[in-house]
Amino acid sequence: MPQLGQGTLKGMGITIKHLFSKKITRQYPEYKRDLPERARGMLTVDMDRCIACLQCMRVCPDHCISIEQEKRDFDGSGKPKPYAIGFVIDDSRCMYCSLCVEVCPVNCIYHTEEFEVQAYNRLELARQFGERPVDPTIDPQPPTKKKPKKSAKDGAKGEKPKGKKAAEGDTEKSPEEKPGEDAA
Repeated sequence: MPQLGQGTLKGMGITIKHLFSKKITRQYPEYKRDLPERARGMLTVDMDRCIACLQCMRVCPDHCISIEQEKRDFDGSGKPKPYAIGFVIDDSRCMYCSLCVEVCPVNCIYHTEEFEVQAYNRLELARQFGERPVDPTIDPQPPTKKKPKKSAKDGAKGEKPKGKKAAEGDTEKSPEEKPGEDAA
């Protein structure tokens, strides 16, 4: 016959045993554990290094990166180059695949160690970088390069006039241009 209070005494014994031993449980907000070496946290971008090549925007499978660009002559060479004026990373869409990090030619986009993201509204998870804010509700569609259409008709007829026009164009420009001058 089981004795009354035997289970309670056994439970209290276990509690007293663990009361004076080393604590195993850590309180999360105060103590953060070390992340693994290859952990991927939130993305961030260094706008000073970004060359607005749009490769990260094109390769992203979830369309979490939006870039707004314009051409600027920021180096004084007289040739305007693409410049990122707005950059958005939507953390609600990002799946941390790191494709954008791998494709970036100047390593301006990278993962941080920060991984705690919370917000009441999904749009608050879209982080803005750059001078001008970009609307995160619009699905980014990077511009695509137009490929010239090749067909049997255009192949034979299309090349001959081009060459003829190009030859005419060269003869028209050559008397006006002097050697060594750039046509700006």
